[in-house]
Amino acid sequence: MKFIRNFFFGDLDKFSQSLGYSTWNELQENTFHIFRIPPDAEWLVSQLPDKKWAVWNDEGQPPFGFTVFSKWDEAIRYLRNVFDKNSYPEENWVPEGYDLNDDVFSIPPEKSKRIE
Repeated sequence: MKFIRNFFFGDLDKFSQSLGYSTWNELQENTFHIFRIPPDAEWLVSQLPDKKWAVWNDEGQPPFGFTVFSKWDEAIRYLRNVFDKNSYPEENWVPEGYDLNDDVFSIPPEKSKRIE
């Protein structure tokens, strides 16, 4: 069991390091869920140490592919285009880090508004 856990978390740490973080936990502290992909995956966005934004999904096994954007509005518009292109149900669009009436396209998510 310990071998499997170390193997899986080792891959997550390697993925995290490719985004500029030392560990999976550090990456998770700077990651926000944006929308669900049926049946059990999702697209996420991570603010990187250099203040850029990486978008990625957790389908399959790590390391996950990702795309980096310089600005928040580029990252969230890319994610919305992926969402619309795949015709996911609107109830799957659930950006984390916002209050109910916040404009997700103009302001970045806030850690204080995360779902815990």
